Amino acid sequence: MALFVNTNVAALNGQKNLSNVTSRMNSSFEKLSSGSRINSAKDDAAGLQIADRLTTQIIGLQQGTRNANDGISIAQIAEGALGEVTNNLQRMRQLVIQGGNRTLSTDDREALSQEFIKLLDVNNDIADRTAFGTRKILNEDSPTAGFQIQSGAQSGEQDTVTTGNSKLTALFGRVATDETTSANTLSAMDSTNVNTFGTIGKLVAAYVATGNAATFSAAFTAVIGETQANIGTNHSGMMASDLGNNPTSIVMNVSALTATLQNEALNSVDFISNYEAAGGGGISLFDATLIASTIGDLSALSGDELNALHAFATDALLDAMTALVTQVDKQRAKLGAEQNGLASTIRSNAAGIVNVSDSRSRITDTDFAMETAELTRNQIIQQASTSILSQANQLPQAALSLLGN
Repeated sequence: MALFVNTNVAALNGQKNLSNVTSRMNSSFEKLSSGSRINSAKDDAAGLQIADRLTTQIIGLQQGTRNANDGISIAQIAEGALGEVTNNLQRMRQLVIQGGNRTLSTDDREALSQEFIKLLDVNNDIADRTAFGTRKILNEDSPTAGFQIQSGAQSGEQDTVTTGNSKLTALFGRVATDETTSANTLSAMDSTNVNTFGTIGKLVAAYVATGNAATFSAAFTAVIGETQANIGTNHSGMMASDLGNNPTSIVMNVSALTATLQNEALNSVDFISNYEAAGGGGISLFDATLIASTIGDLSALSGDELNALHAFATDALLDAMTALVTQVDKQRAKLGAEQNGLASTIRSNAAGIVNVSDSRSRITDTDFAMETAELTRNQIIQQASTSILSQANQLPQAALSLLGN
């Protein structure tokens, strides 16, 4: 075997092996100290790319869950407000039933009407004031399509919370949607077709029955809050079901509804004569069978006929209150269904986060059992390499023995 001084191949091999094992140990130290198997792209380029996609999914699911919780919060705020609206409507219906007695005095009816009108105003106030932060969620600012909630991690994964407009006019608009047809435009309502307009038509007729207007058009303007002529000009073809879509120009008149409760048919005998003389369509406005056309003197209505008129007005208000309760209940039921849907989405997101995190963990997390075993092996090799390198460095010293002392 040749003996060299300038080139110590054994030492070079020892240095190479020591460098390699030190590099492996440094990698083990990095993995064990960070807990991550992939600390840079050189550790596992493909694994890093997959892990980043999984991280994107996890972050998206976490934010989607927070968004869904916001959606549930919106629905809960809206439903809480609607619960109070329902309580008020139930009380208003109770007042209408109480007002159905013709034994009440004028003062009694005044007391009933004061509470009735206050509750109507309070319901409108609740709809106007209910908000999520600064965003109104129960008046005309609430989008008809609902509030979109990005509840998933990917595009196209949205849910909706539909709070809706709960102001009086909008509620009556939804009542009309359920009760009328597309042919029933508001400008076309008159004494001959009022029955085809459902609850809205009954309320106009009840306003007439309790002697609050001298003509049908006056009753219409009082209840709807806009003249038929203006509706025909400004909102051509507007249907009863469109009431809630024109909050700035069309409003169900709170005072008109209250006047129907406050007055009774006894006060309308003289008005009926005037109404007939004005060509308003006569008693057929209410019911052709209610007061026969054979009655010659309208001021000579019998007690039974007056009772029937009073009952009609009471029934109209009762139907209106019942219909409003139904509309609010529909709104609350929809909110309940949407809350359950969002809650299910949250549970699904939570399961997804767990499973995707588990998948990412298998790719990126350090296996401490394996890595500590690898580190121990490399430490032993490092010690051996250091010892061998020390010995290899001594090989050129052998050349001195050839040169003598």
